[in-house]
Amino acid sequence: MLGGLWSDMVSFSGAVEGRGLALYLAAIAVYFTSSLVWGARWYIILRRLGSRASFSNVYTAIMGGILFNNITPTLKMGGEGFRAAWLRLTEGVPTERSLLSILYERITEVPGVVVVALIAILYGLGGYLGIPNLALLAPLALSTSWLRDKLEEVKGRLHGDVSSLLKDTRLTLETTTLSILLWLMDITRFYLIAHAVGAALSFGDASLLSISYLILSFGPTPAGVGFVEGGMTGLLVGLGVPLERAGLVVLGERLVSSVLSSLVGLILVMLRGGVKLFKQASRMAGEEEGIGSA
Repeated sequence: MLGGLWSDMVSFSGAVEGRGLALYLAAIAVYFTSSLVWGARWYIILRRLGSRASFSNVYTAIMGGILFNNITPTLKMGGEGFRAAWLRLTEGVPTERSLLSILYERITEVPGVVVVALIAILYGLGGYLGIPNLALLAPLALSTSWLRDKLEEVKGRLHGDVSSLLKDTRLTLETTTLSILLWLMDITRFYLIAHAVGAALSFGDASLLSISYLILSFGPTPAGVGFVEGGMTGLLVGLGVPLERAGLVVLGERLVSSVLSSLVGLILVMLRGGVKLFKQASRMAGEEEGIGSA
């Protein structure tokens, strides 16, 4: 396994040089900057709920959750449970409070998902399907009442503390803005990686990749292995990227979001608590996985 990973890294490094290497390093910087923004968003929510967890442990919980998702087949849900378990073990934050903050965090991501989905559908999918004027539907899509109705429907099902958080205009505005920023940074990462290997994708194409990656990564394997590679490569070829370059884009993304992120998560966990604490949090994460179906 390690031999194959090393081989992939060597083959990828040989494909990027000069300006391409600079773009790839920029993509890595964007990824880890976005992880800090994610940490800041969760930290703000936890503070609003009365938790005084340190930012270092909040960030470690996030990166440890990414590591947990990358090594276990939990459909990306186990990482949420791991985050709650880590803060319970290291900061004494009640599990219910952490899960509440994560649920609220997910809700405030909805506008960001909608923004990216609109960009992907109107400016990425149009090119993929060969319908260049699909973007002209943007005004109609943006003015539809469907989204408003759906948000009201979701809000109507929420009670208690979550509803109270949503009524906090300042908090909701802050977290929603950070959520949209996170999605835009996600698109930027895909855009930079593609251009680093010579695949001239548009920002709309990168948006389509971002949304597709989210969906494919829910495959029933660690980090969606197999599903992501096959789906993303096929999509890139459909966008006009040669097969070899499409494979490099996927490989470059995997090295960032799976390999480097897991390595950073492992280092942080080791520094903040070690393997024993990671195992404890991992066991507890199974008990908290219900948040994924909330």
